[in-house]
Amino acid sequence: MNLTDLFSERYDAYFQAAHRGTPLWLFVHVPKTAGSSLNAEMVPILFPNYNIHIDYSRLDPGEAAHSYEALFDRSVDQFIELAQEKHYRYCSGHINVAQMERIRGAIPDVRPVTMIRDPVLRFISDYRYQRSDMHPGHDQFREAFPLIQDYLRLEGDWNKTATSLLPPALRAEGDVQECVDWLISTYAFIGVQEQYSLSLHALTCFAGVPKRSSIRTRVNDPTPDNEVHLTDELRQEIRYRNALDIALYDAIAPRFTAISDSLASYLNRVAPRR
Repeated sequence: MNLTDLFSERYDAYFQAAHRGTPLWLFVHVPKTAGSSLNAEMVPILFPNYNIHIDYSRLDPGEAAHSYEALFDRSVDQFIELAQEKHYRYCSGHINVAQMERIRGAIPDVRPVTMIRDPVLRFISDYRYQRSDMHPGHDQFREAFPLIQDYLRLEGDWNKTATSLLPPALRAEGDVQECVDWLISTYAFIGVQEQYSLSLHALTCFAGVPKRSSIRTRVNDPTPDNEVHLTDELRQEIRYRNALDIALYDAIAPRFTAISDSLASYLNRVAPRR
């Protein structure tokens, strides 16, 4: 299954490969790319399924002191152990590329999929979410980052799409074409949040139950606590701090947009949505 077939409009070859076998569809969930809504659509039609997460309610005090990265690594290992005994069809989580590769190495026929989003809007949405009541640590976040300009100084949250999807060495080299080539050769599908309905149609077609989008979850409605006024200056600052994400989006999203009409026509013909 090769994304080059999709972007070259070789739809028969692409979707025939998608329906071959009984793979594990592994959704690498980049934060604030409509992934929660997507999961809510996929879980009822691809099962058994699994969500990789940290269950803090089951940690003893000693375990809770471990770093987030260590706890999440353990959650990935727990899923891999379960998958040795049970064949899962769908798995999702805020996993990084190293964890994705570990899953691929341990479980046969894993097909990674993901969604990307305009990096400026994704960054703003991430900031607004972490200030909202939906985020467990919102009080501490509001105190630490009263303005989005304060959040922009947090280097660890720059280029979150690239951090989630690309190997660190490749990311550090910064060769955009090599990064794009790696994404296209590694991921079975890369949807675009701005083309959410079409992305969902394609993904649910993989599962044999093509659906119309009907669920929106974890949406950040504007409030006085999370409102952001996007000025030209702020937009340019976000773009500068997230330059690799911008380059990846500008390389992949137009390819998806270019095929959107023909892909929609193809899917409506061979896999009408319910």
